[in-house]
Amino acid sequence: MRLRFVILFADDDENDRLLMRRALKRAGVSVEARDVHDGEEVIRYLQAEGPYADREKFPFPDLLVLDLKMPRVNGLEVLEWLQQHPECRTLPVVMVSGSGLDEDVVEAHRRGVRAYFVKPGDFDKLQSLVLTIAEHWAQAKSPALPEKGK
Repeated sequence: MRLRFVILFADDDENDRLLMRRALKRAGVSVEARDVHDGEEVIRYLQAEGPYADREKFPFPDLLVLDLKMPRVNGLEVLEWLQQHPECRTLPVVMVSGSGLDEDVVEAHRRGVRAYFVKPGDFDKLQSLVLTIAEHWAQAKSPALPEKGK
């Protein structure tokens, strides 16, 4: 049986979302990727609201890869929202941002991010980063999943 592992990419830059999905595909990582364009959409997705109501089509993610600087609701605000919602509090969040400012990194960790990476400038490095993130979190989830029928 193949385990289902879903990553939700949240980034306002459509090119970055596309590159992350391509990096997964090119690396042959066996995960399902979904993406949203800002923090408000992250919250709607996690609450299964509006266009995300169908959990078969939009399953609750096993990992959230979150950008810091997004319109409407930024990454730090999403982290704060997650902490206020017990059903989402244990969702692992990895931040991948263009900002490497110490204060951004510290604040993201203070609000519960599990890891923080600065977006690399080239596709090969991005592919390597996305592969590392996906493999780490997929392996971390695997032992805890019960087999169907048990």
